[in-house]
Amino acid sequence: MATFLTPALIQHAHELIDANENLEGFVPGEGSLTPKLVLVSEAPGAKEAELSHGFQGPAGTELNDWLALLGLTRDEIYMTGAVRARPFTEKNGRKRDRRPTQAELKAFAPLLDHELAALPAGTLLVPLGNTGLQRLLGNKMKITQVHGELMKMPILTFHAAVEKFRPSVRTYSLFPLFHPSYVRRFPSKRSLVEDDLKMLKTFL
Repeated sequence: MATFLTPALIQHAHELIDANENLEGFVPGEGSLTPKLVLVSEAPGAKEAELSHGFQGPAGTELNDWLALLGLTRDEIYMTGAVRARPFTEKNGRKRDRRPTQAELKAFAPLLDHELAALPAGTLLVPLGNTGLQRLLGNKMKITQVHGELMKMPILTFHAAVEKFRPSVRTYSLFPLFHPSYVRRFPSKRSLVEDDLKMLKTFL
């Protein structure tokens, strides 16, 4: 598995993680450098942080089923995310996953921006769930409203000088999907996802 990340960006990520006591593990983006599609998720969970690879737990099993439906393997895609370490809270000695903060999304933005800018033209981005979607298209976007739609538009990139996300010059193709873990929590949504995957297959 290859990564678009440079040694300097990987070092930057490790420094961010070491400085934040509520982040653990490092999961780089990985996969094909000429991918059929790019998955953009939220952040690693416990199993991913432990193994340093994306989609290793129950959501990974679900994702494998999705890829089988699409006729793809992990070697043919690229997997990345908004934040590259597991965000957690701790209570009574137990760690629980949490959503990344806006500060964490900004801190890890240079990694995702670099990867997506390095993609071959026309590569399809597949944001998974609200966090992946909103990192790329802004907080007004809701996965329940745009899942299964093919969109072509600029994505948000972080400008450190002004501490803000701004639209990219480049236009990207996007096809948002629910996150695999969402379907495991809400099995009633499975038929919706299967319809979305059938539509996605026609675009590949």
